[in-house]
Amino acid sequence: MTRTLVIVALAAALGVPTASRADRRYYGETYNASTAPRGSLDVELWTTYADPPRDAAGVPGLWRHQLELETGITDRWDVAVYGVARQVRGEAVELEAVKLESRLALAAPGTWFVDPVLYVELQKTLVEDRPFSIEEKLILAKDVGRLNAALNVAAEQELAGGEVHPEWSYALGSSWEIVPAFRLGAELFGDVADVAVSPGVERRESQAWAGPAASIAVARSWLVLAAGLGLNGESDAFRARAILAFQF
Repeated sequence: MTRTLVIVALAAALGVPTASRADRRYYGETYNASTAPRGSLDVELWTTYADPPRDAAGVPGLWRHQLELETGITDRWDVAVYGVARQVRGEAVELEAVKLESRLALAAPGTWFVDPVLYVELQKTLVEDRPFSIEEKLILAKDVGRLNAALNVAAEQELAGGEVHPEWSYALGSSWEIVPAFRLGAELFGDVADVAVSPGVERRESQAWAGPAASIAVARSWLVLAAGLGLNGESDAFRARAILAFQF
């Protein structure tokens, strides 16, 4: 009898969506078109692991951890603050950066052919004398029944010594709702940037990854698990990310 009750309770939790999932993420890298509900508080714990490119023999892997606090100002506008720490495998954890992020949905979901969200992020890196940076992102997504498709295009500028160093990135994801609390999908993501190889000499590098993503939601929390394999020699050989969120 007890086992039956537990199974019924779990099925109810997995099968019934709640308002607290309004800002649930479906992917590890790709943003779907959502914002935090007005007056809510989301606490998100991010963990990312990156294995260096295959040709980088002897270079250790890198862990990156983020704590995000996010709240909805209105039903279509939210803000968030992040603390970012990193850990080179085998070494101590160090505070890497602080970030401020905001998203604005241009219309209520389903109003337009696609759901557009504008995203801006300010970051101050605290290690390696890295400059202040600004990132702008356009998030486009579409839900057709149980299918979600999302496209992100972004530009980031590092401001150093009066110069602007741009970087471009993209992410494309698609997922299918198995049950309301579980989605399974895949994403493709990457970036393009000019990298200094010697004084006055730059080389354009392109990195790309592809892999699966799963999103699980239970009660007032959700979890994303995602991974990506490097598609060229300039990319990290492997990336994995977990995002655990609690919504209040």
